[in-house]
Amino acid sequence: MIKVAEIESIRWRHFREGVSVRGLAREFQRSRRTIRRALADPGPWEYRRQRRRPCPVLDPVAKVIAEWLEQDQLAPHKQRHTAHRIYERLVTEYEFAGGESSVRRWVREHRPKARGTLTLPLVHDPGVDAQFDFGEAQVRLGGELVKLQLFCGRLAHSTRDVVRAYRRQTRAAWLDGHVHAFASWGGVPERGWYDNPSQLGRLREGRFVACEEFLGLQSAYGFRAHHCNPGAGWEKGLVEGLVGYMRRNYLTPVPTFADLEELNRHLDQRTALEEVRRRQGQTSTVGEKLAEERPLLRPLPEREFLACTRHPVVASRGQALIRFERRGYSVPVRNAGQRLWVRAFAEQVEIWDAHSCVARHVRTAGPGEPVVDFWHYLPVLERKPGAFDQALPVRQARFPKEAEELLLALEERWGEDRRQAHEEFLLVCTLHQQVDQVRWRAACATALARGEVSSAGVRAALEGRSAATATAMTTALPLVWRAVAVPAGDPSQYQRLLGARG
Repeated sequence: MIKVAEIESIRWRHFREGVSVRGLAREFQRSRRTIRRALADPGPWEYRRQRRRPCPVLDPVAKVIAEWLEQDQLAPHKQRHTAHRIYERLVTEYEFAGGESSVRRWVREHRPKARGTLTLPLVHDPGVDAQFDFGEAQVRLGGELVKLQLFCGRLAHSTRDVVRAYRRQTRAAWLDGHVHAFASWGGVPERGWYDNPSQLGRLREGRFVACEEFLGLQSAYGFRAHHCNPGAGWEKGLVEGLVGYMRRNYLTPVPTFADLEELNRHLDQRTALEEVRRRQGQTSTVGEKLAEERPLLRPLPEREFLACTRHPVVASRGQALIRFERRGYSVPVRNAGQRLWVRAFAEQVEIWDAHSCVARHVRTAGPGEPVVDFWHYLPVLERKPGAFDQALPVRQARFPKEAEELLLALEERWGEDRRQAHEEFLLVCTLHQQVDQVRWRAACATALARGEVSSAGVRAALEGRSAATATAMTTALPLVWRAVAVPAGDPSQYQRLLGARG
C-alpha cells in the first residue's frame, strides 16, 4: 500500500509545481488511477478488499453453520453451540477437513449479535440508590480453610462499599448486613436494588413477595426495595462488580484470621481506604462524593433495629433443650417445659422468656449434638455428681485456666475417689454464681497458691481469710496422706516482695 509520505510528494508536485497526472505516474512508477486517488485523498489510506477471498473448504458448510447459529437463538443460553462444538459436529457429520481456527474465525464474524448485550451509560443521583448482594470466598479462620458468605453493599452515586462476612447466608445475615451498611454510610438511601433471594421472600406469579422481617427492616429505616428481573444480574452491575473486586483485592492470596470478628475488622479497614480512590472516569474521590451524598441520605432511626428472626419454641422437660434448625440448645433447668422465644441473629442464638434473655449460644447449622452450657445444668450435676465424667455439658465446658487447674488438683488429691473430687469442684462452681467471674478466678488461683485445694479454700479466699486446713482437711484426706505435713505460707514474704519492688 502507498505510504503517506509518497502521497504528500505527489500532491506537492501536482498542486505546487504543476506536474501532470501522466508525468507523476511516470515519475513515481504508479498507475494513473493511483495518482488520481492520491490527489483526491491525502491519506492515510485504509485497506479495501475488492472482493471476498474464497474459502473452498469452509464455504460448502457455511450455510449449515449459519443454520445452527440461528437455531441457538431459541435454545437455553447455557446450551448453545460453541465454535469448538461446531467444529466437532462438522468433522463428525460432514467429514470437514479444515482447521478449527478457520471455523472459530467464521463464527466470530457471523454469530448473531444479541440486542441485550448493549448497555447504556447511567447517572445515579446522590442519596437515591444502593445495590446489595452476597458473594462467597475462602478464608482461613483459626487455621482451618472455610468458605464464607460475604454481604456486599454499594451506594450507587458515591460507590462507597460495605463488605461483611458471615458463615451462612441466612435471613438474619441479610438484616445484619443492612444495619452495618447503613451505619457505615451514616444514613439510608431511598431505594435498594436486589436479586430475588429466597432468604428475603418468595417469587409468586413473577412478583417478589417480601417476608415480614425484610418489610420490618424497610419500615424501620424508611427505604423501598427494587427486585431485578430473574436472571438479570446486570441490572445491579455496580455490586456485581464489587463481589469480584473484593475477592481479588481484599482476599487474595487466601488470608488467615483468628476469627470472624478479626476478618470483619479487616474488611471495614479495606473498604474505608477506598474513600481516597478516584474511580475510572471520575473527577472526585469516593470520599468526596460520599461527603456530598451523606446529607441527602435518610437519617438512621433512633430505636435500634434487631437484625434477627423470632421463633416460638418449647423447652423439653427431660433435658431442658429447645430445638431450632434441627439443633438442640440448652436453657437453665428452671426453664424446662416452658414456652420460650428464639431470637436468631446471624452468628448467635438468644433464648428469651416473657421478660429476659435466659440463654445465649453460638448459632450452629444442621443436625448434630446439642449445644449446651455447663452452668445451665449445674443444679442437676450437684444432685448427680457421678455423671460428671460422661455429662455433655462438662465435655463442652470451657472453664477458665484457674478453674481447670483447680479441677486437676482436686482429682489428683482424691485419687480414685473421683466422685468426691467432682463434688468439691461443683461446690466451687456454685460459688461462681454468687460473685463475678474475676473474683471467682482470683479465689481459685489463691486457693491453689495456698495449697487449700477444696471448696472451703476457695470460699475462704473469697471472704479474705485463710481456711482452717488443719482440721477440715484432716477429716477429708485419705489415711495415707494424713501424716504428710505441709508448712503454712508466710504472708510477710509477700510484704517483703512489695518493699523490694519499691
